[in-house]
Amino acid sequence: MKISSVIGILAAASFTGAMPSSHQTRSVDDVLSTLKRDTSGAGFTHVGSDNVVRTFDKDMNVVDFAQLDDRAASEGGWPRSPSAAVLAEAKQAKARSGAETSKPRSRSPLERRQENSCVSEFCQYDQMCKDLWLYGYNCTSCMMVSNNIGNCQQF
Repeated sequence: MKISSVIGILAAASFTGAMPSSHQTRSVDDVLSTLKRDTSGAGFTHVGSDNVVRTFDKDMNVVDFAQLDDRAASEGGWPRSPSAAVLAEAKQAKARSGAETSKPRSRSPLERRQENSCVSEFCQYDQMCKDLWLYGYNCTSCMMVSNNIGNCQQF
């Protein structure tokens, strides 16, 4: 009798372990193409430490957002309005990106690039990425993760 009870408990435990988690997650790629952007081209996309992807305009106003998981509460306007810490991340990333992209870089449209990848290019805002078409790139957006320097993206 004891053995059948132990087997029943083990079977129940293995069944619950195989059940999917109730938390839904999405990748950044899943949400990027659905987000509204600053139409002036002066905005950027930020993936915050709170697992929320936000698009900002040039004045650091949130244009659109998407949660990457459903564990985050959405009360009181959050996650549309980032916390002070996440907003500080975005501002720091934008400042670091500005410092990096202001460094002189000589480039000719006739040069052959060794790597034709948007993510190899630093950016501070979306239009910087779009302007790379002159060099054969097809970049559409500037994305910053946490407080890191922005990289161009294609989606």
